[in-house]
Amino acid sequence: MTSLLERTRGGGRRRGAPENALGWAVLALLAVLVGLPLLFVVVQGVAPGLGLERDWSVRPDLLGEIVRRPLWQASLANSLTLASGAMLFGGVLGTALAFLRHTVAFPGARLLDGVAWALLVSPSFVLAQGWVLFASPSGVAVNTLGVDPSPLVFSPAGLVVITGLVKYPFAYLAVSAALHWDDRSYRQAAALSGARPWTVLRTVRVPLLTPAVAAGAILVFVDVLGDFGLPAALSAAYPYPTLPYSIYASVRQSPVSFELGGVLSFYLVVVISAAVLLYLRAVRGSRYDFLTGSAAPASPPPARIPVLWSGLTALLAALTFGVPLGTSLQVSFSRTLHGGLTPENMTLEHYAEIFAGGSRMLEGLANSLSIALAAAAATTLLAFLTGVVLTFTRFRGRFLIDVAGTVSLAVPGIVLAVGYIFLWNQPVLADLGLGLYGHPALLVLAGTAGALPIAVRLQLGALAQVPPGLLNAAALSGARPATRLRTVLVPLVAPALVSSFAAVLASGIFDLAATTMLAPPSFATLPVEILAEYDRGGYGYATAGAVVSAALVLLLTAASSAIGRRLLGGPPSGRRT
Repeated sequence: MTSLLERTRGGGRRRGAPENALGWAVLALLAVLVGLPLLFVVVQGVAPGLGLERDWSVRPDLLGEIVRRPLWQASLANSLTLASGAMLFGGVLGTALAFLRHTVAFPGARLLDGVAWALLVSPSFVLAQGWVLFASPSGVAVNTLGVDPSPLVFSPAGLVVITGLVKYPFAYLAVSAALHWDDRSYRQAAALSGARPWTVLRTVRVPLLTPAVAAGAILVFVDVLGDFGLPAALSAAYPYPTLPYSIYASVRQSPVSFELGGVLSFYLVVVISAAVLLYLRAVRGSRYDFLTGSAAPASPPPARIPVLWSGLTALLAALTFGVPLGTSLQVSFSRTLHGGLTPENMTLEHYAEIFAGGSRMLEGLANSLSIALAAAAATTLLAFLTGVVLTFTRFRGRFLIDVAGTVSLAVPGIVLAVGYIFLWNQPVLADLGLGLYGHPALLVLAGTAGALPIAVRLQLGALAQVPPGLLNAAALSGARPATRLRTVLVPLVAPALVSSFAAVLASGIFDLAATTMLAPPSFATLPVEILAEYDRGGYGYATAGAVVSAALVLLLTAASSAIGRRLLGGPPSGRRT
């Protein structure tokens, strides 16, 4: 059987030449987008200023300076404390909620899924701003509810709880996916042996789900450790330096400290890599393939006390999503924070200011939307070609392509942005006319690199469902490789292409790390404008900008879903077939 891109007729060309050309092209693009920036990050950790300063030197001893420099040490310690605490709290909370969702049926159970996805797609810095505006000494809680929660929230333990409430969806979704299929034979055998339900849960169900539980907890740890948005929003109310924020400060504030950015980026990558390796070692030490032919989709029985679980679900939704979102909505319609929720304090002036002529927020939204559209198009195309190489070819470098995609999935956006600064600010590239630092095009490249792993995985499932025989039949008919991709493969996986495009577009508009680090000084972007206005105390204007932008993202997502349904060929919603 021939592969997708092999020639099947004469012409004197070597077999597999088209697929090798495509494979090498994809590998070269991944090297530029991911490999070289990460290489420059590692090199700057031991040779700060390489290519950027005349007096640079190789200094491997800088890696040991973290034990003697208070800021470096505090950043590492705070990041590990926050990530570890959120991993424990968020991992336990997400796992418990997943078990509740798939163990008993009660009214409002699907709300758990909706809240988890809403938190997952919401920008962390917007959620953090909502919590700060709610819990600050002069915030919404004090002026509206008469309660001051600031001592509880603005403390290491409070930050761990808030971060866990924001990040628990990673654990919830990972465990929920594993609980989709149910094999009751193990629980029935334990029950026949006299085990109580709690014993069955503790000794049978949880151990069998170790990979999912561990994956969820590690995902929470990794995401918190590399998150830049949450510490950036909290820095205005509570001094708590973390690795991502200190990396940002080292490069964006004067004087520039290349050694600080390089060393802290190095340690951030090392810690995240160690976490992923520990997870792989944990799940590969034993076998967990416990499903048998008797497994069936989970069908939980009705709960004995449905009111209790429905109430807890409503309370969770109000606490995790309702508090930050409700706070942002209230502030966006309020003249002042201290005015509270009163009719005379309500206004539309913040929204009117956004849509007024010359609005920086509207300009930032337009720029961010254009960057996100370009990055989404480039990412969708590159992800499609990457998936083609991984699925339909025998290119020998497929392993390297897969590794590059996996590595970029674990690398925080702030580290990737620092690598882009170190790489594209090189004088050698500037002399060749390739110095992209300070140009909006660099935002497109960074957005493509950051979103590529997700886009690839969204498309791989659809590509794997395409029978090679269809492509081989087109090849036997004389269709060239590009024609086969365009006329056979693209129509078959069009819904997956639309989904990946929409996902990249929605996340790219609020990409705070890349835009903060790489946007030119005079180039307004939405996340930077929201954060800058928030830091200046313009809370109503900042939250109004976030609300308008979120509404636009939801509208674009709904439109892409409608397009996807049409491409699937199904009937429009609300009509029966």
